[in-house]
Amino acid sequence: MPDPAEDAEEAVAASPEELRRRRHQLKSKVMAEPQRLELREQLAAVYRTEGNLSQAGRWNYLAENADPRETNAFAKAFGDDPLEMMRALRWTGSEEDAETEVARERLRSLRKAARDRVGHQVSWDKPEPGVRPWVAILGCAGVLTILGLIVVGAISTSQWLAGLF
Repeated sequence: MPDPAEDAEEAVAASPEELRRRRHQLKSKVMAEPQRLELREQLAAVYRTEGNLSQAGRWNYLAENADPRETNAFAKAFGDDPLEMMRALRWTGSEEDAETEVARERLRSLRKAARDRVGHQVSWDKPEPGVRPWVAILGCAGVLTILGLIVVGAISTSQWLAGLF
């Protein structure tokens, strides 16, 4: 099994293009094998090297040595919303599939927070997306603006046509 510390050292020495290539490869591997914590830690090391604390926290969330600053940056980036954090982790299966007790406990805790938020059980395979109120408000405002412009346009057009005759 590869040592995440060695991978972190390699990441620091890599060029920006090499980091992008490595990040892309590791993301593909994590998507294919989400329960392999060492792949997540390697991906976190790449993001850490790039200076992206929220993504480092996202991919290192289940590690025993997770950095609290990165974990907090991850939570903040996803609005401290447990459903959004569940989706972002891309975990599949059960908490019991995790390799370590720390990872199992963090997964259980996050899913419990999501359940408490929505009032019913949620699944790792398809967590409900959290609807943010400001997104709904902006969407409604946009629709109302367009409808208002249509009405004003229709009135203006009918007045213009009435003036022609």
